[in-house]
Amino acid sequence: MGLDPDLRTGVVLFGGYGSPAMLDIARLLDVSENNVQLIMLCGHNEKLASDLRAMKTKRPMVVEGFTSQVDHYMSLADFFIGKPGPGCISEALQFDLPLIVECNARTLPQERYNADWLSEKQLGISLNSFQEIASGVKSLLDRANFPEFQNNARNYSNRALFEVPI
Repeated sequence: MGLDPDLRTGVVLFGGYGSPAMLDIARLLDVSENNVQLIMLCGHNEKLASDLRAMKTKRPMVVEGFTSQVDHYMSLADFFIGKPGPGCISEALQFDLPLIVECNARTLPQERYNADWLSEKQLGISLNSFQEIASGVKSLLDRANFPEFQNNARNYSNRALFEVPI
């Protein structure tokens, strides 16, 4: 796949249709001092996947369209970047991945609490805008922070499936 085993890897996922924010995230992280590589999961958005594939980046970037192997890509990552939807958060935590999400007026009202919750539980970072992604990644991966975020994600036990009334 061309990934460097010595670099931290972020998986970027915004559901089944991706998001134009993924282009900004890729550009901003590529010019930042953060030494990270990205796995971009674009879903059914082939134009987005094509635009990302056309980018010339300093560090490795894997771009995938719709895939049934999200679990495989998550298993290769060290952290998650995406929307604060319950599915995205749950999947990332299943793979012990600390998260970076955005929460602002454009965030779906029902997802805003999720962003607050992951910050409160120290499972990741909530940004006001993905324009702040470089500083968010720097903060998440800081040697003083990352082990705690990683440990909290690893120790989180999602029991919701077993608590749903039948």
